[in-house]
Amino acid sequence: METHVLRIFQREIERQCKFAIIAAEDMYKALQIADTDRLWYSIQAFLVAAGNVSKLLWPSSPQIPERAEELKKSLGVSEDSPLVPRTFRNHFEHFDERLENWANTSKRQNFVDSNVGPTGMISGIEPQDYLRNFDPSKATVTFRGDEYQLQPIVNAILELHQRATIEASQPIT
Repeated sequence: METHVLRIFQREIERQCKFAIIAAEDMYKALQIADTDRLWYSIQAFLVAAGNVSKLLWPSSPQIPERAEELKKSLGVSEDSPLVPRTFRNHFEHFDERLENWANTSKRQNFVDSNVGPTGMISGIEPQDYLRNFDPSKATVTFRGDEYQLQPIVNAILELHQRATIEASQPIT
């Protein structure tokens, strides 16, 4: 891959990391003022930006076959990065499908969504009936019993942003 093309991809990684950082900062601000709409907006924005980073580094159908490997190598990203999974971004991006699945599979049709607090704080609700749940004490998002820790993603994004900023600013040789 040509160096100028690599720099363009590095800049996009830098940009998506910056968007994720802004969303993470906004999450914590929203928590402090108990603005749940803002919190969920920020969680969704964070997951989408992190998912975009993941797609740039692990594309599902690359048009430039060597691009992802060169990009990961240039940024020092390993295959065991917490940025690999896109499951939670998919839960939010394809919420309509997840909601239909809940409607078809929920035994008691209890519905807890956009909850803030530990799962299980409402007695008698099965884990599969909690759709979007954020536990601030553990910084985890759960979706129908599936748990996702945000802090490792935030840490990986912060590190990657720093490396992408440095690499994207390198001269094209």
